[in-house]
Amino acid sequence: MTIEASDILSDGYVRMYRQRTDIPFIPDNILNIETTFHSLPRLHAAFTSTAKKEAELSAEMPFAWNPEFGYVTSRPEFCGTCLEISALLHLEGLHLIGDLDPVLNALYGLRMRCTGCDGDGLRNAAHIFRVTNASMLGIEERDIVSRTGRVLSDLVQQETNARIRLVEEMPRVFEDAISRSIAILKSCRLLSELEFLDIISPLRIAAELEFLDNFTREEALALTRSRIDLPQSPAPSSFEEQKEKDKRDAALADKVNRRFKSVRLNARGKDWLS
Repeated sequence: MTIEASDILSDGYVRMYRQRTDIPFIPDNILNIETTFHSLPRLHAAFTSTAKKEAELSAEMPFAWNPEFGYVTSRPEFCGTCLEISALLHLEGLHLIGDLDPVLNALYGLRMRCTGCDGDGLRNAAHIFRVTNASMLGIEERDIVSRTGRVLSDLVQQETNARIRLVEEMPRVFEDAISRSIAILKSCRLLSELEFLDIISPLRIAAELEFLDNFTREEALALTRSRIDLPQSPAPSSFEEQKEKDKRDAALADKVNRRFKSVRLNARGKDWLS
């Protein structure tokens, strides 16, 4: 059984915020200088790339700077080094073994910001979190890179260990989560986009471990990514709005029923979870 770090961490970025002094000093004019990375080994390269872009821009335009505080913007939280490092992590394994809350609480103590997917009456849907450094003031840029890199690496390792424990020590819990998800997706009559994201979360791990027939790692990731950043509609405030929502949810349920009709735990999955 192989657990890839890329199945846990994805969609990272290194971003520098800068505010020009030759145009109106307002939030809309804050520059976001960014490089993406999709694996932890690429974090330092992404930082170097972002710093190079920033240096090129600073030679062409004046950025707000204070000798005491560092870089200054019209948003107080983006002052100091103005360096933000963030990545998306799928922590379903930690949730299933019951260790997620202590891990999230520890992140806050490390001055990290952790944002889940909320909406449709769900909180932290699919247990996918964007983890970002919460402090930019009074810390050197390379210290932020090193510290955030260590935190992200630790999270990947904890989630890896949780998935191993789930399969080896708690197979019935994992099989139950898989079976419940498949059963709902085969027979639900109403299904919102965020509910779908939440329900396929255990199946994403199962697909990554090649425990399923007719549902691959690539499809699981594509279905997840297409729904993470969907704008959340406000709750229906009238009967007509509720009817429209039910119509959308019914259409998605019908589509999902057909797609997951043939998805099942395969021989490899049964062997590992028996």
